[in-house]
Amino acid sequence: MAAPRKPDEPSSPQQVAFLEAAVAQYGKATYNFAFRLTRNEADARDLTQEAFIRVYRAWRSFKPGTSFLSWMYRIVTNLHRDELRRRKGRYQEEIPEDNEPQAFGTGRPLAENPIDDYVEAQMSEPVSKALAALAPEQRQIVVLADIEECSYQEIAEIVGCSIGTVRSRLHRARGQLRKLVNRYMKSSS
Repeated sequence: MAAPRKPDEPSSPQQVAFLEAAVAQYGKATYNFAFRLTRNEADARDLTQEAFIRVYRAWRSFKPGTSFLSWMYRIVTNLHRDELRRRKGRYQEEIPEDNEPQAFGTGRPLAENPIDDYVEAQMSEPVSKALAALAPEQRQIVVLADIEECSYQEIAEIVGCSIGTVRSRLHRARGQLRKLVNRYMKSSS
């Protein structure tokens, strides 16, 4: 394996081509995965951008014949985990773009996201709320298995654990999701 590029080294044409191909082919899937993890458009954009910076820097470490998307999800997962550690204990709530008074009676979030609208159109409201209420680690496993349709092996590689651990975490996360869906269904009726 070649040594990583030093910051002052110029980019090679192969490195630039690798990044351009990766962004073109996997940019949307990477952003969607980041958005599902963060539930925030700005954070998802930042996470996606940082992930592609990592891909650019470590492009030679990708092993041809393996799943690029799994490698990418692993990078996004690690970046997200690091960010959660940095933010731990900080109060987080999006501030509206303008200083106008906001209407709170609608039950909708202060900041509207087109992806939220799409997800809500695709999933029932109780499922959408329940998924958002899961712990980040549980949401990640459910998203990878049930939305991204990754295999247990791919999830294990992305999350960095054994297949048995994936099965166990997924079982617990689905159980928690089921409880939350039932709770939200009861409260909406």
